[in-house]
Amino acid sequence: MELDVSRGFVHPATPFSFEASLTLEAQDVGGETVTFDPVALEGTYFVVDDTVRLEGKLTTRAHAACAVCLAPAEKVVEIDFDETFRKDANETEDECFRYEGKSVPLDHMALTLVMLSLPMRFACGSADCHAAMELKAWNEDEKIWAQEADEGGTYRPFEGLNELLDSQKQMH
Repeated sequence: MELDVSRGFVHPATPFSFEASLTLEAQDVGGETVTFDPVALEGTYFVVDDTVRLEGKLTTRAHAACAVCLAPAEKVVEIDFDETFRKDANETEDECFRYEGKSVPLDHMALTLVMLSLPMRFACGSADCHAAMELKAWNEDEKIWAQEADEGGTYRPFEGLNELLDSQKQMH
């Protein structure tokens, strides 16, 4: 989707509001398929010289499988953004997006923002699923692992393999 910013070239440095809705295609993230509800963008833009600046909020919901029980899981994505578009931008080296003409492409910006805000693993939150316990991280305030606070122990899926390796070493 393209956002028409031609009014900004007629009235430089004047903020103009915008609202847009777009659809992101499903993405393969580490072998898992993540789908998205329609993405809503709202905010303001202004143009100075050949630079277009968009400020606003992006909202959507991401859907994937729970990392532990594989049940459906979702994550609400709400991002405040402040992005720059330039005609001469090199997107791989510059920290801004490229545009041509009098419109800016929103799809690549929206996908980039959403992908950077996804969790490392999705958790379903079901009472039957132990994902909440297994996916907790270091608690900086109490200087303990979150699993230890729940007395559930640390989940180590390859611990059995280590014991097998040790017993093999003792046999030889």
